[in-house]
Amino acid sequence: MENQKKIVIYLDHFTANLIEYTTTAKLVKTIKSDFNQFEKKKILQKGESHLHDKEQHLQLQFYKEISDNSVGFSIVVLLGPTTAKAELKTILSHDNRFSDADISLKITDKLNQKEQIAFVNNFFYIDTK
Repeated sequence: MENQKKIVIYLDHFTANLIEYTTTAKLVKTIKSDFNQFEKKKILQKGESHLHDKEQHLQLQFYKEISDNSVGFSIVVLLGPTTAKAELKTILSHDNRFSDADISLKITDKLNQKEQIAFVNNFFYIDTK
């Protein structure tokens, strides 16, 4: 059986931590959305419809950067407390680069970085038993 490359993406709507798992979990990259509370206030001054368009554009850029950094992994697990993980799963499911990947969602509470690493280690340790 070939060695499967595993990545866990813990995300909310503004930040994603990419955690690779080989024999132990390791944070390999943090990606931040350009859309944040400061940007939201700035865009709102131009009008609410402009805000929606800009938010959607920046969110798609955020998801694209995450997916570009996740190509080549055969197991992709999406974690987090928000609906962002479901939105990303939909995008990955329509991306041919992930046609052979096993993509799954796990609902978690808000976790700090240390808790994320522990969750990933526990998740894959239990999965191999």
